[in-house]
Amino acid sequence: MADWCDEVLSAGTRLGPYEIVAPLGAGGMGEVYRARDAKLNRDVALKILPESVAQDSDRVARFKREAQVLAALNHPHIAAIYGFDQAGATQFLVLELVEGETLADRLKRGPMPVDETITIARQIAEALAEAHDKGIIHRDLKPANIALSGQDQVKVLDFGLAKLTAPPASAGVAQGFSPASVSMSPTLTTPAMVTGVGMILGTAAYMAPEQAKGREADKRCDVWAFGCVVYEMLTAKRAFEGEDVTDTIAAIMRGEPDWSALPAGTPANLRLLLETCLTKDRTRRAADIAVVQFVLDDRATVPSAVPTAFAVARRPGWGRMLPRIVAGVFGVALIAALLFWSPWRAAAPPRVTRLTITTSGPSALSVNGLDRDVAVSPDGTHVVYVGNNTTQLFVRALDALEPVAIASGGARGPFVSPDGHWVGFFSDTTLRKVAMTGGPSITIATLDGAPRGATWAPDDTIIFATNNPATGLQRVSAAGGTAEVLTRPDHSRGEAFHIWPELLPGGGAVLFTIVPAQTGGLSTAEVVVRDLRTGVQKVLVRGGTHAHYAPSGHLIYVAAGTLRAIPFDLNHREARGTAVPVLPRLAATGTGAGDFAISADGTLVYVDAPSSLATNARTLVWVDRTGKEEAIAASPRAYNHPRLSPDGTRVAVFSNDQENDLWIWDLRRVMLTRLTLDPAVDSFPVWTRDGARIVFSSNRGGSLNLWSQAADGTGAAERLTTSPNDQRVTGITPDGTTVVFDEAVPAMGRDLFQLALDPPGRVTPLLQTKFGELNGIVSPDGRWLAYESNSSGAFEIYVRPFPNVAGGQWEVSTAGGRMPVWARSGKELFYVDADGALMTVAVEAHGVTWNSGMPTKIPARHFFVGNGASGRTFDVSPDGQRFLVIKTPGNDGGAAPAFIVVQHWDEELKRLVPTGRK
Repeated sequence: MADWCDEVLSAGTRLGPYEIVAPLGAGGMGEVYRARDAKLNRDVALKILPESVAQDSDRVARFKREAQVLAALNHPHIAAIYGFDQAGATQFLVLELVEGETLADRLKRGPMPVDETITIARQIAEALAEAHDKGIIHRDLKPANIALSGQDQVKVLDFGLAKLTAPPASAGVAQGFSPASVSMSPTLTTPAMVTGVGMILGTAAYMAPEQAKGREADKRCDVWAFGCVVYEMLTAKRAFEGEDVTDTIAAIMRGEPDWSALPAGTPANLRLLLETCLTKDRTRRAADIAVVQFVLDDRATVPSAVPTAFAVARRPGWGRMLPRIVAGVFGVALIAALLFWSPWRAAAPPRVTRLTITTSGPSALSVNGLDRDVAVSPDGTHVVYVGNNTTQLFVRALDALEPVAIASGGARGPFVSPDGHWVGFFSDTTLRKVAMTGGPSITIATLDGAPRGATWAPDDTIIFATNNPATGLQRVSAAGGTAEVLTRPDHSRGEAFHIWPELLPGGGAVLFTIVPAQTGGLSTAEVVVRDLRTGVQKVLVRGGTHAHYAPSGHLIYVAAGTLRAIPFDLNHREARGTAVPVLPRLAATGTGAGDFAISADGTLVYVDAPSSLATNARTLVWVDRTGKEEAIAASPRAYNHPRLSPDGTRVAVFSNDQENDLWIWDLRRVMLTRLTLDPAVDSFPVWTRDGARIVFSSNRGGSLNLWSQAADGTGAAERLTTSPNDQRVTGITPDGTTVVFDEAVPAMGRDLFQLALDPPGRVTPLLQTKFGELNGIVSPDGRWLAYESNSSGAFEIYVRPFPNVAGGQWEVSTAGGRMPVWARSGKELFYVDADGALMTVAVEAHGVTWNSGMPTKIPARHFFVGNGASGRTFDVSPDGQRFLVIKTPGNDGGAAPAFIVVQHWDEELKRLVPTGRK
């Protein structure tokens, strides 16, 4: 017995007139002993508050309240209380001793017959009805708290977690006992699990969904627990099972009981009653135990299969069966009518509805081709998306006509907290959060590479990933702090990256994508589930990426530009059956992300592939200083990072599509030629001074390092650097001897470095601080370094002497600045401000003195600017009079970017991909 208590009282110990006989058990609210009442010469049960918690005023108050609760109840199916007493420092309740076994002990021998189940269920319902009539909610009904005292006589035990509500005016209340006289909301149980509202009280397997969330409990919580108990009596298995508390609660929130486990002879009304008691939406659950009592009445008990009864009626002697058949059919009709007309009837499945929400102007949806650009709140009422050329985050409430900007200065990859109060996102080299209602954004962590997805856990931690091959999934507190590494790609098994994490309900396990290093890329990627407690992983899907769990019991994931679904057993974390395409067209990125999200209530938001305007249909355009545009004839592609050759006749550009390669557009010959062919990502091109070669960043060696390739495509690419960190080329000095690049340094953010090309391979730091410095570029005379930094809180453009960067610092921009580039004359700097506008500022230098004028806006309208962290998205002609920019349809009279919202999409999934669940 010592296993359940450190302070077990030995036989013979006396507490006043009571002598301890033997321990009976213990729970979170006290220890229970069999004792002998010497005065009345009878056996009783003593429930004792241990001395270890006797000084806890809250525990003492709850203990006394249990006595008052029981004193208010007088019912043959509720164990009675004889008194509340104290011996020395020990306080205890004197209770009726119920001889026999608990229902939990009985169920260890297997399921119970239907008739026996109904008999016991009626008595439990009667006990609950008595309590509810007195304004008392049990809140911990379970087989272990139900005693069978012989001849299937029931006694409901342990009202230690009972809650008081205002009883009906007619209810009899014990003298001195009222909701006002004792604490209404106990806030402790064992084990205690804190939620955002309060504490979760009760036993996990029998908690109603609202109780598991720590929300206000009412008598419908007891109705739910009653359904769980009756289901267990019929099947000898729990309605909701899991390996631990987290898994169990996840099953309650998202799963369904195995209805096929009910015995074949279960009456139809009892089966319907169970389904109604275990309805997750408490507004549709049985609102009163009295209705449950009616359904369990003898007159309502009918066979489960009426057609079988009619088949029997055709046999000889059918006349004797006819009255019973008629009664059975009438009973089914009566129960169905009651369920239909009562406020807790099982409603028809909600109707699936689709909304297309168009966006335009500064708040237009932006699809950057690297991350998911849309997210949805858990309750499906708000859509979060990246807009204004990926410079801002917007929230669109589905009951509002206009979106609201909540964050600016560059944003990507939004995701929402479980309570819907916060939006997490990536900005440059940081993981950040902002309130759903807007306000200042807060830095959570610094990244060690480019972001590749994040998910917010119920315990207020965030799991995120980057493209750093040295680290896989990482976890950090949403309040900020140092991130811990959860996984690392196993390079010996050909794993390149662990990306796109998505938590399963309950937060006990996470889905993510393993991208292989070998040829095949995303087509051979694997969707994996990892148990966060044990670290055990298993592959669920091969050939897919970016998986999510849908509340319909499906795993949905991206494959070949489609969204597919496969039945998923949440309890065993297994994909079963065959995957089926459920969205034939989905905006997907070259990094495996899908532009979609699904809420806990089954609402889907996604971007249709034809609407992935910023990804697949970008065009290259000349814009002059007056805003006049001239399209370049290059066919639409997922263009990014355009760079003009030194003589202005060619454009090197990255195409962020499935190939992720570099291309050369010849302006004179009007011809597009593919430069790189490697299956890896080749990006951030920069021309050498003579225009003969392209220096670029590529992850073909595992991490994103610097490489060089002849501009005419001849010869093999040459690797220039080797680093475990993400490196991006941003410029080459005018003399052609040095490459400037920024690198993601763990715990530091991005810093500026330089690579000597002659001789190649020597890397030295250029500018290192605790802030982010990136997009560095050297002036045409080789004396000044322009770059962007967030040292002031927001990104601004700064200039320092080069190569002696310690010789001073001057701020150039005045209202945010990203992506600087010099005019060939050296007399102007161009950049993009915080609103995505193209700016110019006159500059001049005299020796070591620097001067700059007031920035002015160039009327280039709504071009694609990215977010700075993804590299510069425009360039300047050699004469400084035109700007090469990227345009997306919908900015100026084309098809408007849009996202699609499908409400109750989980109901459609059930039809498209049956899971076998009811």
